[in-house]
Amino acid sequence: MDVFFRYGCLTILLLAGIFSLSAQELNAVVKVNSSRIQGANRQIFSTLEEALHAFINGRKWTDTPLRAEERVNCSFTLVITEALSSNSFRGELYVQSHRPVENSTYLTPMLNLRDTEMEFDYTEYQPLQFDPSFIQGNLAATIAYYAYLILGLDFDSRLPLGGTSCFRRMELIAANVQSYGWKGWERRNNRGRSAIGAAFNDGALEEYRQMWFDYHRRGLDMLSGNGETGSEKIVSSILFMSALQVKRPATVLITLFGDAKLEEMVTLLSKADVPEKRQAYNALLKLYPARNAELEKWR
Repeated sequence: MDVFFRYGCLTILLLAGIFSLSAQELNAVVKVNSSRIQGANRQIFSTLEEALHAFINGRKWTDTPLRAEERVNCSFTLVITEALSSNSFRGELYVQSHRPVENSTYLTPMLNLRDTEMEFDYTEYQPLQFDPSFIQGNLAATIAYYAYLILGLDFDSRLPLGGTSCFRRMELIAANVQSYGWKGWERRNNRGRSAIGAAFNDGALEEYRQMWFDYHRRGLDMLSGNGETGSEKIVSSILFMSALQVKRPATVLITLFGDAKLEEMVTLLSKADVPEKRQAYNALLKLYPARNAELEKWR
């Protein structure tokens, strides 16, 4: 009996180890805000939130082995702005993610995105299903698309071009939804979902992904343990973005980078040398003129 007990315990421990190495990649906080909708069935929004939570956190998105403590922290907030029918809705989706900087307690933002073109169908208690080769609903396709964006950005920040497989899946999703005519996927929209996937799969823009890796892995991760801010890598990243603006002024990568990183850069460079700070300020002002108020904190 004792032998069986010991073997049983060993089996449980081995299985626990296997499962911990293949844990789901995302640790998402999910919220559905329906406060703008009057007179609707409130229960449907609760079940929608539960379905989204299960879909995002319960799915294995890649083949990358991760331990439970390595899951990527993120948030999905779906704001319902209009009920088009009893099971058809319009809204906005806010997606954010961050990751810890090594050897510190600091969390660096990776994604801060607002998608204003959400239209989808959802039936109460309906579980969300997703197959990239056979897409059945806009909601699952959009959430999956952003799940891969979150993972691609995280992997790219740890290994050079580490997120390639995730970005390719994004482009596959964008291609497979074109026949449906859903809002937010139009290829002519250079700020929409298809544009984001295309940018990260554009070989001519791989230097951006290398810059992203340098900023995080060779900048924040390497220097934080020495009590430094990595200001040199931050400034070189800003100068890279300035050069990118000249070559590709319409690329969505400029917007994505600023939305995620501008506040962080202002904070981290606040203690930089005056010439370094001035150089960064002038470059960022050209990149993000509408956000002058945030940059004025330096002056």
